[in-house]
Amino acid sequence: MNPHLFAQVLSASGVAMAIRDKNLRPIFANQAFTGFYGYSLAEIVGGRAEDILPGKTQSLLDQTVRPMVRAGQSWEGEYAIRTASGRLCPVWGRFDPVLDDAGRLTHVISIMRDASASLRLRNALTQSERHLHFLTENTRDCLFRLRVADRRFDYISPAVQSITGYSPQEFYEIPGLFDRLMPGEWAGVFDLWWREMLDGVCRDEYEFPLIHKDGSLRWINQRVTLDREADGTATALEGILSDITRRHEAQEMLAVAQKSLNFISSSTSDIFFRMAIPEGTYDYLSPSVEKFSGYPLAEYQAQPLFVRELIHPDWHDYFRKTWAELCRGVVRSEYVFQFIHKSGEVRWARQRVVMHKDTQGNPIAIEGMASDATEYMHTVEALRKSEARFRALFEDSPISLWEEDLTRLKAHFDTLKARGVTDFRAHFSAHPEDLARCAALVDVVAVNKATLQLLRAESRGDLLGNLDKVLTESSMNAFTEEMIVLASGGHEYCGEITHRTLDGQIIWVMVHFSVPPEHRQTLSRVIVSLLDVTPRKRAEQALMESEGRYRALVENAQEGVAVIQGQSILFINDAMTHVFGYARQELQALNPLQLIHPDDMPGIREQVAIHLGGRKAVAFAPFRVVTGDGGIKWVTLSIKPIMWNGQQAHLEILADVTGHKLLEEELRAAHAEVENRVRLRTAELSEANTRLMAEAEERRLAQERILSLTQQLIHAQENERQRIARDLHDKVAQDLSSIVLNMETLFDGCAWVDEVLRQRGEAVTEVVRGAIAAVREIAYGLRPPALDQLGLLLALENHCAETARRTGLEVRFQAVGMDDVPLSFDAEINLYRMVQEALNNTARHARASRVAVRMVKSHPELLVRIEDNGQGFDVDRRMAEALAENRMGLRSMEERARLVCGVMEIQSRVGTGTRIVFKIPLDTLKRSA
Repeated sequence: MNPHLFAQVLSASGVAMAIRDKNLRPIFANQAFTGFYGYSLAEIVGGRAEDILPGKTQSLLDQTVRPMVRAGQSWEGEYAIRTASGRLCPVWGRFDPVLDDAGRLTHVISIMRDASASLRLRNALTQSERHLHFLTENTRDCLFRLRVADRRFDYISPAVQSITGYSPQEFYEIPGLFDRLMPGEWAGVFDLWWREMLDGVCRDEYEFPLIHKDGSLRWINQRVTLDREADGTATALEGILSDITRRHEAQEMLAVAQKSLNFISSSTSDIFFRMAIPEGTYDYLSPSVEKFSGYPLAEYQAQPLFVRELIHPDWHDYFRKTWAELCRGVVRSEYVFQFIHKSGEVRWARQRVVMHKDTQGNPIAIEGMASDATEYMHTVEALRKSEARFRALFEDSPISLWEEDLTRLKAHFDTLKARGVTDFRAHFSAHPEDLARCAALVDVVAVNKATLQLLRAESRGDLLGNLDKVLTESSMNAFTEEMIVLASGGHEYCGEITHRTLDGQIIWVMVHFSVPPEHRQTLSRVIVSLLDVTPRKRAEQALMESEGRYRALVENAQEGVAVIQGQSILFINDAMTHVFGYARQELQALNPLQLIHPDDMPGIREQVAIHLGGRKAVAFAPFRVVTGDGGIKWVTLSIKPIMWNGQQAHLEILADVTGHKLLEEELRAAHAEVENRVRLRTAELSEANTRLMAEAEERRLAQERILSLTQQLIHAQENERQRIARDLHDKVAQDLSSIVLNMETLFDGCAWVDEVLRQRGEAVTEVVRGAIAAVREIAYGLRPPALDQLGLLLALENHCAETARRTGLEVRFQAVGMDDVPLSFDAEINLYRMVQEALNNTARHARASRVAVRMVKSHPELLVRIEDNGQGFDVDRRMAEALAENRMGLRSMEERARLVCGVMEIQSRVGTGTRIVFKIPLDTLKRSA
């Protein structure tokens, strides 16, 4: 071929082609080839190979392509080149060797084309393959391909195991496994579907059951497509299997529910309906409407808003207003109105509806239920009358009745439950202050007249204003139990407690509270009754004491006791057997008269006859009896008629007085001597008693003088503190302030002042300022002005805050019920000093991080409690050390408590913190006139 013509052919070709030498270096290249690189042929040949061919491509040419073409073989494949722009470009290339007649390589012809699109396509296919693999591995649906010819699976995804219980490998290895899972009654249906698919008919979906490997029945949804040959012959099925067991069960339940709803709507007297708005036509109306109103269903369907014709004339305005609201999309929670039945009877109806709106929010329909409320409204009216009767009975009941509203208390219980409180007994035990809060949340709505009479109150306000005087310790215990019952979901409590009437008398009452069923969700009404059981309790107590004394007397008496009914001995105590010397069974077998001495028998028989004839108690003179061993004893006998097991009997008490008879004379002789000694001893005791009374009176007067002197001393101390504080503030502090002012203006007017001198002046000024602050702090400690200006509570609150600021302690102050407690000046200063000293001790010695100060009015006392979480101490040892070392801190607090007739209690152990409690009678704290 003409070389020039060949070159023209290459140049005209749109395929990048080049003729290369044996070493694959281009000798000739067409424009498509050089354009691909962006270089001329000379630049390609003369340039550096690494600038044009990446290292991997160069290695491919050297190690693979060159050996193959030298061996006379062609090579094709992909590799990368670097264009003039520096971009790596993937290409597909082919290298064909040109051999001479001797079979030697002379040239190589290469062609190449851009492989970027092919690479992107392969990458996309690879990514799609990964996505498909991920979906098939992770979806709950099963993907499969089934060959029609042999019904074997080309592919089935792992999800088949969760659907059938069998692994994909089992489906690959066992032909027709899927057919075996089909229930027998479905075999014909499945064969029909298979024949349809072989004929080229494929349904959109198939639903059928299959038996899982574990024996359970599963429902499957299958969607398939047929893969056909060019002639239309079905070759394979490709599809998706989904487990729809739950959906199928839900559909079955829905069908059952629909049947139930249809049954209810056709059987109930209530009406179910759906009405279009604003047309007023019914999309659905249950047949019970005819029973409800007397009008057939057809009349409602024929006339829009037919219900309007039924409305009672008095309710026409109500209907127009509510219908206008519904047309605007406004729904009320309930509609109650009167309508006229076809029979002419006026009835009540109740209706509840829900609104349906379109996507723009416009109302399109309402669905609801209407019911005959005639009986309900009659019941409401009856309840109203019943409430009136209840009020009358409540007010005039002879039993004390309280009506309480515990709505706020219920909210508090709900808050505690939301915080995790479940054991309310433990909660109230750990937080007794919460009981006071619960008491404050109880709203007493009403009390009746019997309550005022029971508790000796003049009026309801008088009673409610003095409830703290009514409650006793057992009352508070019962209140605690009531709170535990209510908080734990209970609705009733009954118990016996004591109350204190407003005139101070203690009474026993049976308290019973109950929550009516209709108020148990809100506790908005609780009825509490108090029944006065004081007479019964006193009688029970007396009876208990009497029974105890009688039992002890009979069982332990030295006298013999017997109960005789007719001629039978029903009861004998041990003492009776000791008197006669017979066993209990022997005595019960004998006639009592057989035991009397023959000489005394006539008189005893006569007295017994008198007793039996008159049924009166008889006491016998001493007489003799014969014992079991033949001995003689003197006894006295008393007989009293009693009832025993509902029948008449008599009680015999026999006392052995044999020793008395022998000692009678000795006693007479000794009596005179004893009387004389008694007179002498009485005189001595009277004289000693007189001396003791005089000494006690002297000690009482001395104690009063000591107390008076202590009060005067504290008065003088407080007055002196006030005077010193005033002098420190008004004089010393003012003078020091003047010094500061003079020091600040010392160098005014001086043109030049030495810097050292100025710094010394400023240092002196700072020292004086510190002295002013110290003087004011001392003055405040001596006599806090807040006590006079703000009162005790605010003064203590300020002092707690100042202590917290000064020491870094967390100090909390709380006062409960103190608003109406009048305090004298002495009481205020003593209470303030007690708390002040306790906080000082805590700050100095306790090593605490937290301290709480509480003042609580708890009738009849004021309680002041200072409690810290410090290291604690041994109370007995510390008090002994304070006494031995003359420490005044604890003794000062104790003395101040004694001055206001109170007591101080210290509760502490090493490592558990310290609690100091002052208990002060409220009567001693009242302000003097």
